[in-house]
Amino acid sequence: MKMLPLELRIMNKEKNNQSTQPSAGQQAQEEDAAVAAERYRDLAEGIDHGIVWEANEAFRFCMVSRRAEQMVGYSLDEWCEPDFWEKHLHPEDRDRVMAKFQKALDGEDEHSDHRFVAADGRVVWFHTGIHAARNKGKIVYRGLSVDITYLKETEEKLKQKTNQLEEANRVKSYFLSIASHEIRNALNAILGYASLLKEEGRIREAEKQREIYGHIYRNATNLLDLINQILDLNKIEAGQTDLRAEVTETSISEVVQQVLEDHKALWEEKGLKVSLIDDPTGPKIYSDRVKLRQIFVNLITNAMKFTEKGSITVRIIHNPEAKKVSVEIKDTGYGISKEDLSHIFEPFYQSGRPAEKEGVGLGLPIVKKFVDVLKGTIDVKSEPETGSTFTVTFPYEIS
Repeated sequence: MKMLPLELRIMNKEKNNQSTQPSAGQQAQEEDAAVAAERYRDLAEGIDHGIVWEANEAFRFCMVSRRAEQMVGYSLDEWCEPDFWEKHLHPEDRDRVMAKFQKALDGEDEHSDHRFVAADGRVVWFHTGIHAARNKGKIVYRGLSVDITYLKETEEKLKQKTNQLEEANRVKSYFLSIASHEIRNALNAILGYASLLKEEGRIREAEKQREIYGHIYRNATNLLDLINQILDLNKIEAGQTDLRAEVTETSISEVVQQVLEDHKALWEEKGLKVSLIDDPTGPKIYSDRVKLRQIFVNLITNAMKFTEKGSITVRIIHNPEAKKVSVEIKDTGYGISKEDLSHIFEPFYQSGRPAEKEGVGLGLPIVKKFVDVLKGTIDVKSEPETGSTFTVTFPYEIS
């Protein structure tokens, strides 16, 4: 009896087309919608490298696939917080990406590559597709964000490699033009002076002959130095030179004195005053004598090349407390501008100094590499038109 009013009520509603029970058509629609929703969920959860999402007109996420938590470390609850998207977009990409959402309202799907800051601080690259629609009068954004971090990293590596190859080709072309010019000049000078000596009877004065011999010797020496520097740097870059230090007991004073003696003809020809201030009480050090010699050859010949008049002073300073020795090479030459100072250890770099045209810019890069091998440091101070001071410091013993 208690069911009767309910049955009557239902019957009355059916008569008025207001039945609370769904019709067969409605049931079919609901079943289709449930199946579609299930398929949509399966599809969203099955995307390994992407996040399927839905956001409202305030850009607040109301649906995010579970893969989001695994990919960037934020819980699904965090994803649904207000302003989550804007807060975690990379600052440099934020305005551009948010503008894509606005453009999507015009009816065209938008796409964007952008960075996203993960919970652990990692920067993840996403390619995001955005679709805007209206649902019951409200704006709804739907999209897919695919992780393209690996692609971006690969792209960056390829870009760097391409830039390196382009730079290598540029340097190679520049080097060949400079080196060929220097070699040709030196050979032409040698051949020119040699031809003068070959002509019998033309030159009889011993003094004049010595002068010509000096020119030949200087140009031949310059040519040999150039070739040696090219070979040295090439071996270093190719890994063929053993950059390990061959440690022996070595006298810094003896090495410096020998270098000065070997190049005496060069500084005497230019009329330079060269002096050595030594510290006879300083001990011998344990280092690589061959690499030390190459360092001082390059620094001292550089000082001679860039000094037209005046002096070059080489000073040896021992610091027993720190167990280090410094060699200071000071000249009164052209000097180096502030702009050039930061580049002088780069291979083939040419500054605006007049004498720079006489070389290919290999001496100082070799010096820097060898100083590093010997656990030393190099310091440069310079004033244009006043001169330069190069100071190299080495430990008494390489550990």
